[in-house]
Amino acid sequence: MLTTKLGAVLASLAITTGAAATLSATPAQAQLATSLTTTSSLKIDGQTKITAPYGTLFSPFQAFVQDSNGVAVQAGSTLLQRRLPGRSWATVKTDADPTEGGVSFGAYGTRNKGNVQYRLHYLGGTDTTTATTYGASFSPTVTVITLWKIKDTSACPYGKCHISGKLTPTTRNHKVAVQIKRGSWQRYKVLRTNSKSAYRVGVSTINGRTTKYRIIIAPLGHRITATKKLYTVYRVSRAAAPRGAVLR
Repeated sequence: MLTTKLGAVLASLAITTGAAATLSATPAQAQLATSLTTTSSLKIDGQTKITAPYGTLFSPFQAFVQDSNGVAVQAGSTLLQRRLPGRSWATVKTDADPTEGGVSFGAYGTRNKGNVQYRLHYLGGTDTTTATTYGASFSPTVTVITLWKIKDTSACPYGKCHISGKLTPTTRNHKVAVQIKRGSWQRYKVLRTNSKSAYRVGVSTINGRTTKYRIIIAPLGHRITATKKLYTVYRVSRAAAPRGAVLR
């Protein structure tokens, strides 16, 4: 009888000890789950601010999403977003699997049709193999400033110089201010583009001296930024030019 009671006590202790071991093991398993913040970054051809003429091709888009340990994330989707002037952010490309060579949008590229901004939006995610959860993040904005594309046709035929050109995108009756340098920049003439988006004005040296001019093409709303171009008229020997003037 004593043996029976002793066996029951030992069995009870074994059950109690086993339960305690099971309970104590639960917190240890919970500690395996990890939550990390993330940092997103975006560049276009290595830059975060680009100024370029209308129609310039931008590529590649270089995207990175790292956790707080400086390691590339292993789960979660990343959106490439674009915002046009006066518009909301819109997604133009998605990378759903960062494990395939990191965040990448392939050969995605675009020609600028106006001022625009880009950013990354990493949605966050969980790597089930490591129980690591990554927080969402946005990259700083990349800004593309678009200038007028100018087909410059300025020349000095027979020594008579003119500043001329054609604008893209096509625009009619658009303002082109011409200034001359007399100590400071002063008004020379105000031109308007014709139906073919072209403009032209005659220029010359002042008192036979090298003279600087510039044009300032007015912005096109919020789409195209005001664009400047500098010209210099030189007086040269008649052997170099029939009437002694060149334009650069």
